[in-house]
Amino acid sequence: MAVLKESPWYKQILEEGLQQGLQQGVLEGRREDILHLLRVRFDPTGPALESIAEGLAEIEDATLLQELLVEAAQAESLEAFQKGLQRLLEAASG
Repeated sequence: MAVLKESPWYKQILEEGLQQGLQQGVLEGRREDILHLLRVRFDPTGPALESIAEGLAEIEDATLLQELLVEAAQAESLEAFQKGLQRLLEAASG
């Protein structure tokens, strides 16, 4: 086992795994920040919040999630945010 831990491949795989874990943590944190901000601003419940959470879960781009955080802070209504989110998801997929 000690020989394996000294292997350059082991170290590379370990580093890649750590980087992936950190990236996933950043993405999840941004998603949670957006949902928290929307709860504070608009007090959504049930299906509306679930729909937004599902849309956010599809996004794997930290920069895009950061932009959505700003949009959540500036949106005039929950519906306006949902339309912006849907527009971004459609643009990203098509």
